[in-house]
Formats: sequence, C-alpha cells, structure tokens
Amino acid sequence: MRVVLFLLLAHAAAQGNAQIAHVEVIQNESGFQLLRDGEPYFIKGAGAKDHFDLLKSSGANSIRIWSTGRVDLLDSAAQHGMTVALGLYVRPERTGMDYNDTYAVRGQIEQLKTEILKYKDHPALLLWGIGNEMDLRYSNFKVWDTVEELARFIKEVDPHHPTMTVIAGLDPSKAHMIRSRCPSVDILGINAYGSIENTPANIRKFNWDKPYIFSEWGVNGPFEAPRTAWGAKIEPPNGVKANMRQRRYADRILADSERCLGSYCFLWGQKQESTATWHGMFTTDGHPTEAVDVMQQCWTGSWPAKRAPSILDIQLNGMGWRKDHVMHSGEEGILHVDIESPPDDALTIEYRLYRESQSRAIGGDVQEEPEELSIEITVVDDATVRFRAPQEEGAYRIFAFVRNERNQYSVANVPFLIH
Repeated sequence: MRVVLFLLLAHAAAQGNAQIAHVEVIQNESGFQLLRDGEPYFIKGAGAKDHFDLLKSSGANSIRIWSTGRVDLLDSAAQHGMTVALGLYVRPERTGMDYNDTYAVRGQIEQLKTEILKYKDHPALLLWGIGNEMDLRYSNFKVWDTVEELARFIKEVDPHHPTMTVIAGLDPSKAHMIRSRCPSVDILGINAYGSIENTPANIRKFNWDKPYIFSEWGVNGPFEAPRTAWGAKIEPPNGVKANMRQRRYADRILADSERCLGSYCFLWGQKQESTATWHGMFTTDGHPTEAVDVMQQCWTGSWPAKRAPSILDIQLNGMGWRKDHVMHSGEEGILHVDIESPPDDALTIEYRLYRESQSRAIGGDVQEEPEELSIEITVVDDATVRFRAPQEEGAYRIFAFVRNERNQYSVANVPFLIH
C-alpha cells in the first residue's frame, strides 16, 4: 500500500511539474524577447482583480497583481488562460520601514521567501515582481540589497520564471543603482504615466542594458496634472484620456520592439486616486468605460462592435475643463458636455457633486472617497443642465456620467471653487 501511495504521489508531482510553463528572456539580433515554453510571448496585460471574462475577450493575455495576498487571482487567471506577474510586497521606506533595522529586514525577506516557495510552481505564473515603487520618496539605498537577495533566491529555487523589480519612473540614478546592486534582476518594471513619452529614449540614454516592461501605464497621473489656482487637480474627460491611451500604446509600447517586453495598463478596475475616475477603466459600480474599448483596439487591432459613448469636452458656464471655475455661493451654473456616440444609441446622463478630495496619499496608497452631496438639476437640452451651486464656501467637483443602454460609460468632471 505504501508503494502504491508513493507511486501515486510521484505521478501527481510529475503532473504538477508538467504544468509549469518555462519562461525566459533571450537576446537575439533584433533585441530582447520573452519566451514562454519556447514561444514568443508579448505581454498584453492589465492591473486587474476582476472582469476577467471581458479582459480575455478584449485580447489581454496577462494580469499584474501587487502582492501574494490574493492567491485566488492566480487561479482565476489560469482558468481564463492568462498569466500573472506576481508581486512580492517589499515594504517602502515611506510607510515606516527602516532598512537599517536588521531584524525587520531579515523578517521581511524570510517571509517573502516562503511566499516564493509557495507559488513558484503555479501554472499561471509568468514572472516575479519584487517590490513596487520602493524608490518613491526614499533615502536608504539598502532596499536594493533586499531586492537582490530575493531575486538571487528566486534564481536558486525557481529556474522557470524571470525576476523584475518595479520603479516609479526612470532616471539615471535608479538605472545605475539597480544595474549595479541588483544583478539578479532580469527585467526592469517601470510605472510610467506622463513619463512614458520619454521612457524608450531614456532606457538607452541612462544605459539600462536589459529589457523592460511598462508595469503600469495609462493617462497622466494626478501627481502630473495641472492645478487650479486653489490647488485642485484638473482631470481630462474620459474621451481625451482614451485617445491618449491609444496613442501611447502604438507610439511608445509597440514601437520599442527591441527592448520592451510588453505592458500592464492601469487600471482594469476602479480606485480612488484624487478622484474616483482618474485611472479606472470601470465605474465604481463596475461598468466599463470607453477605455475598455480602446484597450481592445490596442491589443487586437479591432474595435468592439458596440462601442461606449465618449465625452470629449465638459464646460461649466461656457468655459472648458482646462480653465479655473469660480462661482458665488448659491449661484446658478450651466454644465454642458460634448459627447461622441453611435447615432442609434439612447444615452442617459447622471450628475454627481462632491467636495474636493483632501487626501495627500501618494504612490497608489489608499485614499478615501469624498462624500457625495445632493444637487438640484434642471435639464436644458440633451447635453446641458442648470444646477444650483452649494451655499458653503470651499472646493467642489461636479461629475457627468454618460451611459448607453448597454451600461457602457464615459465620465468627465470639473473642479470649481465657491467663495
């Protein structure tokens, strides 16, 4: 009986090993390439935790997750035939981690080593992402010693999956630091928003001699946005952002076939980051925006048969979204949106009012969404309404949510000041 049991276990182990895809980075005459089981694998990915059916049907082949806290996402990706860039959460210095504290550093490393051993044979695993934006507001370079030790450990125990570390934008010091202190890192992950425009050139200028992935990319982030006179960040309408995504994918990601191994767009979901609509490709209620349509075009070359509406401009009292908008207490305002949509679609527009977010969190850290306020709306025409400004002085933001009968959305907002 023991022999039979041993044989069964051995057979099960062999089956498990057979499911492990071998992933490697190679260099040939045309540049760097990612291979998965010997076949070229260009990453068409998203930072995603749900909406996997739509993600797959839109042409994606991979997701990025930032830690090992959601193992169910590995299983979900596998069920949808997609791979995972699995993050190892290396605590950033800005959250209070002291990289001079030997015990804290050793405890973190040993804990992450157990995570590596636990997930290294998962069939959905594509590569390891060691840390995320540890370079953001940091001063202790010893964090790179932690990255190198983890990358070296992965080399010892997992010959099938490359290593990556992820930084917030690229500059010469980061490229030098990782190149010199982290030789076991195979791929540089770059979270690039506005800076994506110069990243392919800077990879070469700053002498990064290995491949890279756009580990996060999308529209310009709140930290890069122009501000009003009172400090509110100005968010472009969804239609403007969608066009920006499409252009950047073609001109910056696909165009660098020599060094870039692919990308993970941000964010296939929704989160509060200065506003509830800045990066998310879905609404808070889980409905897709036209950013989803754009990513299908990027990944497959074809638009969906039924497209979302698109807000190209939003105007308050006759002035566009780029301007400062100041109103008096209780004043009547006129809000107008310019919408592009298939001619046979029936559209509905919802309006929501919030106080301006006061969060100072950075680097994707958690932010609380402001409370929604009541608003009185009077319809003028299909794309124009009147509303009564709040009585209380302060900074506010009014949103227009346009949806079609398929619950595909486009969103735009205008910050304004009451004095």
